[in-house]
Amino acid sequence: MKSNIEDYRKDGFIDLDEYFLDNPSNFTYPYYIDGYDELNFWTRVKKKGDEKFIYVKPRDNEYVSSNYNVYSELIYEELLKQVGINTAKFDLATYDGNLATISDNVLENYSYNEFIINGSELLESRRYLTYDNDYDIEDLFDAVHEYCLAEYLDEDIENKCIEDIQKVCIADIFTLATDRKPTDLDFIVGKKENNEDTIELAPLCHNTYCLGSNFSEDEIYDMLENEDMLADRIDLCYSDTGIPEYKREEEYSYWEDTLYYLLNENEDNIFFAKECAENMDINKAIQEVEKKIDNKIPAEYKEFVRVAWDNRLQNICECIGLDYYKIIDNKCYEREMEEI
Repeated sequence: MKSNIEDYRKDGFIDLDEYFLDNPSNFTYPYYIDGYDELNFWTRVKKKGDEKFIYVKPRDNEYVSSNYNVYSELIYEELLKQVGINTAKFDLATYDGNLATISDNVLENYSYNEFIINGSELLESRRYLTYDNDYDIEDLFDAVHEYCLAEYLDEDIENKCIEDIQKVCIADIFTLATDRKPTDLDFIVGKKENNEDTIELAPLCHNTYCLGSNFSEDEIYDMLENEDMLADRIDLCYSDTGIPEYKREEEYSYWEDTLYYLLNENEDNIFFAKECAENMDINKAIQEVEKKIDNKIPAEYKEFVRVAWDNRLQNICECIGLDYYKIIDNKCYEREMEEI
């Protein structure tokens, strides 16, 4: 009998129903958030010969974008890997008749004295300063600062954590992320193996809505046929972890305003933004995903992702003074050299 979940892959998706039928799991935990019972759950499986906990995130088939956002998480992972940002490791699955993604426990490579706190827990101390828990990125920076003061952590640890948050925000601008709130970021705290206290950004888990995966199939077809419509809709793609409302400049779109804000916050961010523009390669990311799942991403979504990515990349290059066409030519040349 097959025992590894990789052996249950069909047409790109790991069939968890068949796996659990052959390998019953006694370790299934529902995931609760904000008092609501989500479809998501933890379970223990055998993966590449080892027992692992994985997080299963089924999609509700009633949502029109559910067919695409399972792929977007995997492409997002590959893009961020290209610029050195850690995310959870995702794969495709089916469960109880629904498409799903699965991801490994992000703590498996950390010490036993380290644990995760959610951004909402970190921001709890600032609840009295905001209305209706409407936090912005500066609230998150301040919450990290207050945590470090309370735990007597070095300033270098605080600065590194805040810099990593800023990098994620910049990467989210490139990847058209639309649903990352300050409360969606997780942090690893506690003691490292050398017994030093820490707070650091955890590998990213909440990556569902990016790369246009929140659009319906009909919307994607319409945008592929209408360049002006695509440009307008892509310009509206931005993450909720952005510039505070009171600092907004209305002549800029929200993502552009957030980018300028981040560049002004830290002069090193311009170098990271340029690194993203030069090193993030959407075609390589797609190839890596198709290699992982041993199947093709749907052609219409793949075409849309490339067009949407190029639209945002070109706009960002204008913002930070890069030659978009030179970057594209360099990436084409690199791919040609790799094929030789």
